Amino acid sequence: MGLRKKSEEEFISQNFSFLDLVPVGVFILRKDYSVLFWNSCLERWTGVLRENILHQSVLDNFPILKQAKYASRIDSIFKGGPPVIFSSKFHEYLIPCPLGDGTFQTQQTMITSITDKDTNDIYALFTLQDLTDASKQISKFKTIKKELANKEVELNGMLNEVNRVNKELEQFAYVVSHDLRAPLRGITHLAEWIKEDLGDVMNESVEEHLVSLQERVSRMDKMIEGIFTYSKAISKNSEMKKVDLKLLLDEIVDELVVPSQFIIEYSEKLPIITSHRTKLKQVLSNLIGNSVKHHDKKNGHIIISVQENEEDFEFEIKDDGPGIAPMFHEKIFQLFNTMGDEPKKGSTGIGLAIVKKIITEFDGVISLDSEIGKGVSFKFTHRKY
Repeated sequence: MGLRKKSEEEFISQNFSFLDLVPVGVFILRKDYSVLFWNSCLERWTGVLRENILHQSVLDNFPILKQAKYASRIDSIFKGGPPVIFSSKFHEYLIPCPLGDGTFQTQQTMITSITDKDTNDIYALFTLQDLTDASKQISKFKTIKKELANKEVELNGMLNEVNRVNKELEQFAYVVSHDLRAPLRGITHLAEWIKEDLGDVMNESVEEHLVSLQERVSRMDKMIEGIFTYSKAISKNSEMKKVDLKLLLDEIVDELVVPSQFIIEYSEKLPIITSHRTKLKQVLSNLIGNSVKHHDKKNGHIIISVQENEEDFEFEIKDDGPGIAPMFHEKIFQLFNTMGDEPKKGSTGIGLAIVKKIITEFDGVISLDSEIGKGVSFKFTHRKY
């Protein structure tokens, strides 16, 4: 028996002593389930010292291994069978290792058949991998994944609701613009008929009132049209395409009514960007058109530039006009807000509100730099797509 024992010790020492240093639980059993090797990692995990378990039956310390579902597969190893894996997903731990909080490690155990070629004795090598943290992370991941799935469903529901509301708003704006503009046209006709009926008996005061009435009706008509345009600007989906900025600016300037002495300056070499062409044109037309319309000189000068940055394009429309007082810098981007108490030159206070909405859709921002008598510089960014 002594020679037999020495042979086993030499076999373990020569082939498996390095396993005492690995951060994985390792032990080796004889066919009678007595422990031949118990590494230091298992000492730490289980609290069972090797001197108290070597050459003892592992079943005395861990009777769970007596269960048929484990015993039959372990016995196949002593017959030289292929490796056996007890996955943490389907099995309990084979060797319970307390964690200090009343729970035990989540483990995956592999059992491998090893043979001493000198004696042809077969042993079972157990390796235990601690999957506790991984299992917790997987569980946490599953929880997060489920929460994200719920959020996605919730978000899709919200997006569908937003799309529904936008469609209703667009329809509402169309109906309102149509239904309100009809009576406005009637008022305009009535004013004309009153003028005709009064004929020569109409005095100057009455004529002024009728003209004022028609002007106000005209302004109301433009405001209603502006509301319709505004609703379309915020509800339509963007169809993105390549836009040649040089050609777009050529088109805009050609369509604007610009005094002959007016100079609109921009580079012959401008970038081609990905954008919604119609909406970008609306932004640039509004800003350039405002610089022309509100300019106090016939020989005004507008400079348009585009700077390419790492994440966006920065546009600047700069003029040498009368400027905008600081008190109006924020207000002019609000719906129906104009500079001063009375609207000037047919302004409805909707154009810049639409501009800001579109630029926000481009994931950009708009700002202005201006003082009275020192012109205006509008800057806005457009995200690269």
